Amino acid sequence: MSVRLWRKNGPMISVEGRKGYFDVAYGQDSPSQKLDVFLPGGQGPFPAIISIHGGGYVACDKRQKEMIEPMLAGLNRGFAVIGLNYRLAGESGFPEPVRDIKRAVRFIKANAKEWDICPDRLAAWGGSAGGYMTLMGCLCAQDRYFDSEADPYREMDAGLAAGVAWYPQTDFLTADEELETNSIIGRFLGPYDTDWNEREYEPAFPVMEDSAFPFHNQENGVCALFLGANPGSGEEVVRIASPIHHIHRNMPPLFIQHGSGDQILPMQQSVRFAMKANRVCGEERVKLQILPGAIHSSVFFETEENINQVLDFIGAVVGE
Repeated sequence: MSVRLWRKNGPMISVEGRKGYFDVAYGQDSPSQKLDVFLPGGQGPFPAIISIHGGGYVACDKRQKEMIEPMLAGLNRGFAVIGLNYRLAGESGFPEPVRDIKRAVRFIKANAKEWDICPDRLAAWGGSAGGYMTLMGCLCAQDRYFDSEADPYREMDAGLAAGVAWYPQTDFLTADEELETNSIIGRFLGPYDTDWNEREYEPAFPVMEDSAFPFHNQENGVCALFLGANPGSGEEVVRIASPIHHIHRNMPPLFIQHGSGDQILPMQQSVRFAMKANRVCGEERVKLQILPGAIHSSVFFETEENINQVLDFIGAVVGE
């Protein structure tokens, strides 16, 4: 493998014939502020999984097949599933997308009775940029900086009961250094097995050799577009935008999974976050798993066994 890879974008799922509410606007600042509510069979009120899509802060959609299908498996276990869009970096940079997450959570709670959802049993789940948004939503529920002045429900609690983050970005400042460290170590350890498969994966953008740096710390890169600053600059926004600097003792339980073969976001992003969170909380508030050989957005995360493991975690926290 000579270039960095991630999962190919699949088609959009259809909502035709589905039970629920679709393309519901949770804000009026942008057409992006919409959500889908998929309801399971049976009697509610239901616990709910909020699916937050990835896409490098600049792409993808709440109905992207490979990004919401794992969450939709929760319908068979009595979870409602809410697919969430947010403003992308080409439209609005940080902190507006994070504010969208909080605004959506409050909107869901405000409409929970109508949708037959239990407002105190909400869990967020996302991968990559969606994993980042999941962490920020879980950590910053009480932080007024991330409130939208236009939110009519901004006095409501925005707390989430649990979160699941797959291969998230937790520290913008250190990502490139950690990637380069892994690249150097890899030269001495020799080739390692990954789940590379040309039918499933494609070159990540920007297209670069896996030994080329900087990757994240580019003046015109996607992280700079999202932050409004080069991640390597050390500017205050880089710290404020990083989930690792928002860890606190009252954070909800989290389950983070990361692949050891990830050449987009290094596994240290999750390891360091979990170590710090569990020290601060004085207990294992963050459950961490490293998937050997898994690259960024690997199909390894989407096996039936792993999805059931994630749903077991959510069910243990919010109930089924």
